[in-house]
Amino acid sequence: MLPSAPNIAYLKAAWAAFAGISGNNAKQSYEEAGLSFTRINHSTLVRKNDVQVSTMPVRYTRQDLRTGFLGRIENEVRKIVAEMESVFFRDLQLPEGHCLVIELEECLRQLRRKGNRSLSIMIQPDEAEGVSATALIEMRVFLDSPRACVFACLSDADNSHRIDLLGGAPKRARVPRAEGYAELARHIVATINEALTGAYINQLAA
Repeated sequence: MLPSAPNIAYLKAAWAAFAGISGNNAKQSYEEAGLSFTRINHSTLVRKNDVQVSTMPVRYTRQDLRTGFLGRIENEVRKIVAEMESVFFRDLQLPEGHCLVIELEECLRQLRRKGNRSLSIMIQPDEAEGVSATALIEMRVFLDSPRACVFACLSDADNSHRIDLLGGAPKRARVPRAEGYAELARHIVATINEALTGAYINQLAA
């Protein structure tokens, strides 16, 4: 069974709910944070504005709420990765001797510990391969809405000559936004594929 698409409206509301009772807002009232609660039988439905962001037992603490928000967000993050991963594996043209690394587990550890909101996806050299030109690419994907920052450079074998592959790219290519994460992945793939097949690679090889 294919995983469902990430719920963007839920993500935005859940992150806003988490921020409303965390960090500098840790002592803010639930009302000030825009949270409302409805008890149904032995459960409490938690809403941020009009979006249900969690279901809690009758008795809970603020820390329980924060943990609950992050647990539900983690489920959506896994959907994000599955959706983007399918696009990358299908369409991304990896340079020879390189591999795609998605740092999901580290992302989730940081999410649970301190509410980290970004995921690093990288193209880097395969350690088993010797390549004359090394691509160093990071896609920093944000988990509160479909947006990213893309960094890409190419270096020679001893890292003495490095070229920014996106130095002349428009901002929308370096900092893409989209309506959904599959669309975001397609934007990123188009940018990277174009950069890796451009004249810069020929220049470095020369």
